[in-house]
Amino acid sequence: MDKEKIFEIELSRWNPSGANPLAGITLPATPYELADTLERAGITGDTVYSVEVLSSQMDYLPQFIQPDINLHELNHLAQRLSSLSEWDLDCFEGTVMMDAVQTQYAPIPAERLINMTHSTDQCQIAYEAYDDPSLGKFYADNDFVPALEKVSDEVYAYLDFGKIGKEMREGEGGVFMSHGYVVQNGEIAADYHSGDAVSLEKPDYAVLLRVTKGYFSGPAQDSEPAVYLKLPATDAALINAMDAVGAASPEECAFSAEDCMAPFLTEKINDALYASEGGCYGLVNELAEQLRQLETENRLPTYKAMLEEAPGDLSLEEALDLASMTEEFKLLSDSVSPAEYAKKEIQRMLSLSDDNGLILFCNLDNYGRYLLEQRGAAETEYGLLEPQNGMTVDQCLNRPGQSFGMEMK
Repeated sequence: MDKEKIFEIELSRWNPSGANPLAGITLPATPYELADTLERAGITGDTVYSVEVLSSQMDYLPQFIQPDINLHELNHLAQRLSSLSEWDLDCFEGTVMMDAVQTQYAPIPAERLINMTHSTDQCQIAYEAYDDPSLGKFYADNDFVPALEKVSDEVYAYLDFGKIGKEMREGEGGVFMSHGYVVQNGEIAADYHSGDAVSLEKPDYAVLLRVTKGYFSGPAQDSEPAVYLKLPATDAALINAMDAVGAASPEECAFSAEDCMAPFLTEKINDALYASEGGCYGLVNELAEQLRQLETENRLPTYKAMLEEAPGDLSLEEALDLASMTEEFKLLSDSVSPAEYAKKEIQRMLSLSDDNGLILFCNLDNYGRYLLEQRGAAETEYGLLEPQNGMTVDQCLNRPGQSFGMEMK
């Protein structure tokens, strides 16, 4: 199977304030995409969260995924499934359904599902068999039933293939699938152990580029060697990458972004690299340096919230400019709704430690939205983004024809 998206999922966590942040993602995903999703859902450390599979290429599979599955393990399962051939996927489906029959269709632990992807060599498929009679005839025709080897042709025609197939299926524990009959001849592998896919270390790059020899306008060559370049990178690291793919200069290389500390920028970087035929590599490397600096100063979440509020046609140059403007905004990550924003503002104005029952008599959501509009603040998946100097993200870009300052409504 091509490396397509296997699952579309949504994460949620319980929030005592009543606002439950949700964050969606498609899997398999990159390390920074996973981290970003957890951040948007407000999940840190040992936070308890649940996973809902909204859709899957394998429509039979979501019912067997436990809602408390670890995101990294579900992503690892998606990676494994995306690497399997069609035959392997048929075997995997059969293995899952054989388990389901034994457990009355109970959810299957992530560890076992992942190990099923390592066990397809223990399966056999009879594509010709779709029910007991066709299975019985398949076994008999191929001499898989020793007792029938000496049966004459005259008697053979009167055999009860349905009975033969039923006995073979029940004895083997095989199952009929839409693509045929699947049987497992060995044990499920134990290659993967629970927790193996959960990485406690952050990636050691801000942007990860895939480097190949070739030109952006030329046809892709799957046989061409590829290396990964971690940005920010030194000139020496770039030269080493060029040498590894056999390129004499950056102009002979094609670059593509595989992952980025700010996932919103991955596609932007790819588009810019393609449009410039790699000519903006220096700009991308400079942006990677800025991202690393923002992370060090704990301003990366603010920057990602700014990117969410930026116009869709944001250029890479503008993204780099915004990276130097994060101090113009304050990210209220603990205020995930207008109502919470209004509640804290009222508490601040009245010097209250709690709402003293105020929530029972006020429409906090409407008041919060009024405050957000008046202050030019914005709701983002990372929290409420509040301007500190009266300028929105759009206005910070200083595009021609823009007006400055927030108009009073």
